[in-house]
Amino acid sequence: MKKRRRRYAMLMLSALLLCLGVSVYGERAVGETGAPGVRQWKEEDGEIYVSVPLSHYRHKIIRLWWNENEQKYYLFLPSFWREEDKLKLWAGGGGRMSLDGAVLSGGRMQVCVGLHTLEADGETYLLEVMASRNVPALFIEMEEEKLESLGKEPYEQQYGAQAMLVNPEGYAETEAKIEGLRVRGNTSADWVKKPYQMTMHQATDFLGMGGAVKWNLLSNWSDKTLLRNKITYDMAAQAGMPYSPESGFVDLYLNGSYEGCYQLCEKVEIGPGRVDIRNLEEYTLYEPTEEEADPAGGADAVREEPEQYGVRFLENGISLRGYETQTGTEDITGGYLLEIERPSRIYASASFFITRGGQPVTIKRPKYADYAQAEYIAGLWQTFEDALYAEDGVNPGTGLKYTAYIDLESFVKKYLVEEIVRNYDASSTSQYFYKDMDAADEKLYAGPVWDYDMSLGNPIMNPRTNQHYISSVSPYGLFAALPMDPFSIWYHMYEKEEFRKETEQTYEAVFLPILQGLEEGGVDALARELAPSAMMDGVRWGRNKGTDPDGRAADYQESIRELTDFIRLREGYLTGLWVEGRESKKVYLDGGDGDLYISYVEGLVGDVLEVPLAPEKEGYTFVRWLNGYTKEPYAFGTPYDGSDLYFVAEYRSDTDGSILIAGE
Repeated sequence: MKKRRRRYAMLMLSALLLCLGVSVYGERAVGETGAPGVRQWKEEDGEIYVSVPLSHYRHKIIRLWWNENEQKYYLFLPSFWREEDKLKLWAGGGGRMSLDGAVLSGGRMQVCVGLHTLEADGETYLLEVMASRNVPALFIEMEEEKLESLGKEPYEQQYGAQAMLVNPEGYAETEAKIEGLRVRGNTSADWVKKPYQMTMHQATDFLGMGGAVKWNLLSNWSDKTLLRNKITYDMAAQAGMPYSPESGFVDLYLNGSYEGCYQLCEKVEIGPGRVDIRNLEEYTLYEPTEEEADPAGGADAVREEPEQYGVRFLENGISLRGYETQTGTEDITGGYLLEIERPSRIYASASFFITRGGQPVTIKRPKYADYAQAEYIAGLWQTFEDALYAEDGVNPGTGLKYTAYIDLESFVKKYLVEEIVRNYDASSTSQYFYKDMDAADEKLYAGPVWDYDMSLGNPIMNPRTNQHYISSVSPYGLFAALPMDPFSIWYHMYEKEEFRKETEQTYEAVFLPILQGLEEGGVDALARELAPSAMMDGVRWGRNKGTDPDGRAADYQESIRELTDFIRLREGYLTGLWVEGRESKKVYLDGGDGDLYISYVEGLVGDVLEVPLAPEKEGYTFVRWLNGYTKEPYAFGTPYDGSDLYFVAEYRSDTDGSILIAGE
């Protein structure tokens, strides 16, 4: 009997020690190499911290966030928090604290979502507790100095960090070392909410998307709904477009600081599970100089002295930049990953070519392309371009149609994605293409899709900052198919009758059911799932107009309504054009010498026309749009009959109240 009791006591002691060890492990953070060790970021005086328990006797430390404008603290709790959890609250450097009048003396206590009164060292503050739901939490921890450098030095890699992905049930699904973390993106890199790229120590699976070394964290700061990228990527995948990026949402905490709701996403790159073609990069050996490794630093100089920076001008009118590399293969036919880029950015690319027609194309892979590789892929693109630009679509030198050089299905579907979402960058940047080696496939493919946060009618895209006086947020009229530049690829594609017919058929058979699914609850379902996290994000980054839970919910729902309205109206227009065969007409505007922001509105005959933006004229106030022929007010609520029509602006003088009509 005594032996049995002794054995039981030993088992209980062992279990207790094991729990203690696990608990201590949960307190640990990241060492220099990213492996579990002594925590590298330290508590700071004046900061307030909360310890939130996970399952298995572990916990995560979260910092309270001070809102300077509201003079209020916020506690952003991850989705695994439960109301019955006992949290530990303390101040860095110590000091007396109380919450709602209850003195905290190192013990744990329960909190609820909502407003609280926090007292720290004799000062009283408001504290609002918000909690995420449904969305996993991603904790990244690194040395504090490296985290500070991450924000100060865009694109500079910070080495050594640790990632832990905790699901809403409180289980750590993924724990892995991050080899390097850096800010990514072009325009988005300048936003206050930074996007990031993680390079893992080894292939790591996040959210069941499969193992890979590189992962992107999209901030989606410009999109209050946070859904536009996700909706578009999923649309492309449902339409059967190969290599469409998989993604999922996470609440990101950097060294315990809540950074918002992020879209954890696959990177567009060549590799298994990504763009799965032969990777010519593996056969291309080159050690770049410091200047070559950072071509953005000399982009202006390259334009002034291109030959000095490795740019060659070929006899066929192509200019390109490549390198004298060591190539481990004689087969340079693939695989390549390409991206259409803006002329102002192309010289910041390590390798690129500019076609005879002026189209700039970055050679993403191989990054440091051999001159022979650059000439090969540029020549192939030029041969395709020559056919595409020909009125009959036939290359005058080879006698082959443009369709002989491309996978038509992939180009049609890629165009449809750009047109449906009315992507602002459709003809200028973030347009990917790829080519495998000839032994596998001789054709160019369009895709994968990428970068759609400023599409789908995103109101952050002020119509007054349009391209060529065309509204970038209107759901009416074609957009991607317009000649934004002389080399706009989708414009030249849409000119071809065969391409238009394929577009109409693919839209009706493939994309229309997807759009109808989004209209019939698909967007709302995504929004309900994400709403608690999205509202926390809106508070953290000032993108939410509401000051209380009801106001925030109403504001978020309004942003979702704007998104669903755009999808419904866009689908109605494209269905009328491509399925019902209805005529679309442009109605031009005359603002006189006023500042006119768009030059026309477009709509289907039989539908109500969109009310144009009001022009501005110094010393006058815009009153209304008139029928240019009759000078009578136009009734915008009535269907347009398709007759000849243009609008003129009516103004009222700010000084004497007199009326001025444009053109009179």
